[in-house]
Amino acid sequence: MSAFPPPDAWPTPAPMTVAAPVARPEAERPHPLTPFVKGWIGIAAIIFWFGRDFLEGGLADMSLREIQVEGAIVALVLIGTVVVGYFSWRYTRFVIDDTEVRIERTFINHTSDKIPFTKVQSIDVVQPFVARLFGLAALQIDVGSGAGKKIEFLHRTRAYELRDYLLARAGGEATTIAEAASGAQSGVLIDLASTDVVLVRATPWQLVIAALTSLEFLLTTIPLMLALGVTAFGLREWAPFVGIIPLGLAVAGFLSRRVIKNWNFTLARTAKGLRVTRGATSLISRSLPTNRIQGVTVEQGPIWRPLGLHRVEMTVLGTGNPLDDGDSDDQGTLVPAGTRHDVDVALDAIWPGFRLDSVEMRPIPARARRFRWFDAQTFFWGHDSEVVVARGGLLERRTTVVHHARAQSVLISQGPLQRRFGLASVAVHTTDGPAKLVAEHLDALDARVFAMSELDRMRASRNAARAAPPESASTPAPLDVGVPYDLGHDHSSRD
Repeated sequence: MSAFPPPDAWPTPAPMTVAAPVARPEAERPHPLTPFVKGWIGIAAIIFWFGRDFLEGGLADMSLREIQVEGAIVALVLIGTVVVGYFSWRYTRFVIDDTEVRIERTFINHTSDKIPFTKVQSIDVVQPFVARLFGLAALQIDVGSGAGKKIEFLHRTRAYELRDYLLARAGGEATTIAEAASGAQSGVLIDLASTDVVLVRATPWQLVIAALTSLEFLLTTIPLMLALGVTAFGLREWAPFVGIIPLGLAVAGFLSRRVIKNWNFTLARTAKGLRVTRGATSLISRSLPTNRIQGVTVEQGPIWRPLGLHRVEMTVLGTGNPLDDGDSDDQGTLVPAGTRHDVDVALDAIWPGFRLDSVEMRPIPARARRFRWFDAQTFFWGHDSEVVVARGGLLERRTTVVHHARAQSVLISQGPLQRRFGLASVAVHTTDGPAKLVAEHLDALDARVFAMSELDRMRASRNAARAAPPESASTPAPLDVGVPYDLGHDHSSRD
C-alpha cells in the first residue's frame, strides 16, 4: 500500500481566471429641449386661444374675477403641458449595445422598441423647423415598414454620428461610433461628409421654373383663371375676382411643396449607398441603400420637353413620411427637376452601367390607334437582361423602369375594346409607390409571351443577385460625375 506524497510534492493548482466584466452600455436621454420642440404647437395654440379673448373683449370689459379665472386656466394648462412633457422626456431612454438599438419609454405605460442591427434598412435624419432653430434632429430608423422607429430629439452632431454608426453596423462592419463618424459633416444647411460624392443638385431656378410650368400647376390655375375672367366679363363686375385670394393660397401651397421642400436638393453617393438631402425650413436627410429602390419613373410635361427638364420619382421599399405632416409628396423624389444628364447620373447610381436609351423599345400594334388615336404613338415597351421599361402619355410623358430582381408579380389584363382588337396590357408589380409599370395595348400573344418570360427573368435575376459577391469586379464603372465633397469649397453654384 503506497503512502501519500508529502505536501511539498503536491502539484500547484493553476490560478483561477476571472473574466473581466463586460462594460454595460450607458442609456442616453434625448435632448432636454425635446418636450418643447414636440409640444410648442400646443403651447402656442393655448396662448392664442385664451389671449384672443383678452384682445377682443379687452381687460376693461372683464371683471377681476373673470380675469383671475381665465388666467388660472391658462396657467394650469401650461403647467400641465410642461409637467407631462418633462416626465415623458425624463422616462425616455435609448441604449445602443453590440447587437441592437433599444428605445425605452416608461412614463405611465412601459414600452420597449428593440431594433436589431440586422433589421435596419435605412435611416433618415429629420430636422423640423423648430428643431432646426435649436440645432436638434430626430433619427427615423426604417425597419422594413412605413412607420419606422424614432429617436426624438438629439443634438444635430450626435444624430449624424449615430446615423453613420448604425448604418455601418447594419452593413456588417465592426466599428465604433467615433470611427464611423470620422468624416466631418458640412454644416447646418446640408448633410455631406468629406468622402461623399455629389451627383445631382437642383438649383432654385430649376425648381421654380419646373413648378410654374408643371402640368399639375397649369391644369389647376389656367382653368380657374379663365373661369374668373369669363364670369367677371359676363357680370360686368369685379366681385368674382375675390376668388383670386383662395387661388393664390392654393398656388402658394403648391409652390411650397415643390420649391421650399426641395430647396437645396442634393443627391450624393456615400459609402453606404445614396443620400438625398432637401428642405429650406425643415431639412430631411434620407439614406438609401440602392437595393431598397424598387423602380423609378421619369416624368416630362409638355412645356418641360422643350426646356429639357425631367422629374424622377422612385419607389423605395418600406419608407414613410419622415415629417408625419400628412403630406406624402416628394417623399420618393430622386431628382425634382434636372437635365437629361442628371437623369442618367441618378439612374447610373442605382444600377451601375444602365442607360435609359440602351433598352430597345417596341411600339404597340397599329390597330390600337382605332380607339387610342390621340396617344397611341406615345406607347412603347421593352426589356433587357436587367430591367423592364414602359413609356407612354400624351401630355405628361412617363417612362417607368423596374429591375427584374425587384419585380414581385406580373398581371395580364384585357378590356372589352382590347379583346375586340386582340390587345392586352401587362403590369409588373413592385412595392406600392410612384413607379407603377404597365405596358399598355400590346398584341395579345406578345403580352402573354412577355409576361411568362418576365417570370423567368425575375427568377434568374434574383438567383444572380444571391450568387454575386458584395462587390463584383465585373460591375460597370459609374459615370464620371464629380469628386468627393470638399468641406472648404463654396458649393453654392451648380457642379
